[in-house]
Amino acid sequence: MKRFIMSSCGMCCAIPIVIAILVIAGIGIYFKWESYVRRPEDYAYNCQTNLQQISLAMFMYNQDYDDKLPPAIFHDKTIGWANGLQPYLKSYSIFQCPAEKNPPQKTPQPDKPGFTDYWLNSNLSEINPNYIQHREQIVLLGDGDGGSSASTASYAINHLSASWLQLHDPPMTRHSGGANYAFADGHVKWLKPDQVSQLPSSKKHPVYTFSTK
Repeated sequence: MKRFIMSSCGMCCAIPIVIAILVIAGIGIYFKWESYVRRPEDYAYNCQTNLQQISLAMFMYNQDYDDKLPPAIFHDKTIGWANGLQPYLKSYSIFQCPAEKNPPQKTPQPDKPGFTDYWLNSNLSEINPNYIQHREQIVLLGDGDGGSSASTASYAINHLSASWLQLHDPPMTRHSGGANYAFADGHVKWLKPDQVSQLPSSKKHPVYTFSTK
């Protein structure tokens, strides 16, 4: 009889413990689910942070080298704009968009595809940004295709490629139907693909554009 009473008491004590474990497990599942739901927004935010830091490095380079932005590719052909900014960034992972599906390089190799997920506006290669009008409208950097053969350290374009729309993960719609862009004045903005143009911007007709004219 005593053994039965002790067992019953043991069971009574165990029930609150089981309930507590279930509650803790439920909380863990909730937070895991919540983090999964928020993940696309986190990716977009982290991507914008990357572009802001790369932009800052661009302008630091600009101050050190005759007020010019770095060239898309340097004269010796071994350095592109992305690895040319390493003295200011000291990080290779910053060139990887967290939402881009292609895996990053295991060992950074500037001359190999996958070095950077971001492109430089080739129209701004070695340009003095102080002479650019409507800098807040001129695209400097943006989300690109990290799986393309062009995604070396010299990755540069002057328009959004229509062929990207055929990709499983189009760069221009990577973040909830749009992409992140850094501008020649230093700010970063999310835009839909139809908001980015090749036409010149003006006071009467302001557009977000690759054009510096």
